Amino acid sequence: MTLKDNNMIRYTLLAALLAAPLLAQAGDTTLARGNTYNFITRMPTGLGPGLALDHVKADDKDSRGEKPSFSAAGVMFGLPVPTLLRLDVGAKAAYVEAEGTATAALVGARLTVDLPMNAEAFVHGFYAGSAAASGTVKRVSDTMGGVRWSPLKMVGVEVGYRTVQVKREDRRRDIKLADGPYAGVSVAF
Repeated sequence: MTLKDNNMIRYTLLAALLAAPLLAQAGDTTLARGNTYNFITRMPTGLGPGLALDHVKADDKDSRGEKPSFSAAGVMFGLPVPTLLRLDVGAKAAYVEAEGTATAALVGARLTVDLPMNAEAFVHGFYAGSAAASGTVKRVSDTMGGVRWSPLKMVGVEVGYRTVQVKREDRRRDIKLADGPYAGVSVAF
């Protein structure tokens, strides 16, 4: 193991310890499959701070012969809004492996609207410009919209559309890790 690997392990453990209190807040975890990608996402629910986690993996290989991926962790803050609405704003740090490696600090929000019959509709969007990204990355964006129906209080079925894009200074290295409809299951805890 190299010194770089040891430092990465230390920073990961430190971040996990600092974020542990945020895990206490309720959240929805979704495991989903799109036509050319898979993802797992955890978004907090309720008022106050909560931990947001994301991992997206593309099925198609990039020009280097590797499957691109996007992993992010961050803090979302639930704001008080009128009944039937939830608004979460926050930021997440991302590590991207797509036509090279990069990091990015994304900011964004998620809006959820409660629907009849234990359903909800949601949209989220996160963005990082070149000032908040490393290397040759010009911007990173993550958008998603969908509908979730929960026949049981803690288990739901979800469908939607997601895009995760990485734009670089060299346009030939631009890549979409996710771009299309998906279906999945969600668990609230």
